Amino acid sequence: MKTITLHFLHPHVMEIHRDPIDVTVDNDADVIQAIAAGDRFLTQKHKGKFPLEGISSFLQLVWDPNEWTFFEDVGIEARDAEKAFIPLRDDPTVVLPPGSDVKINPDAGC
Repeated sequence: MKTITLHFLHPHVMEIHRDPIDVTVDNDADVIQAIAAGDRFLTQKHKGKFPLEGISSFLQLVWDPNEWTFFEDVGIEARDAEKAFIPLRDDPTVVLPPGSDVKINPDAGC
């Protein structure tokens, strides 16, 4: 198991939970699995319901499961524990190194 730090940079999420979320995931986990773990954290923290009305998960805002990619306007930046860039937009299935820090903005206007 490893710990990944997530920053969900969405104004409504940040109103509810401003701090980064540390999630524990399997050693072979990618960013999608880490975001799903962050969704579970927020859902548990808010009495079993994702805290944004009409939205079932943060993943729903950023990930296109049909194309297996992030939506075009999503901003994502990931760094490993040594601050080296991890190109998740190029390959979202890359296994995140332990201690990675991932910032995700569903409406970055990219």
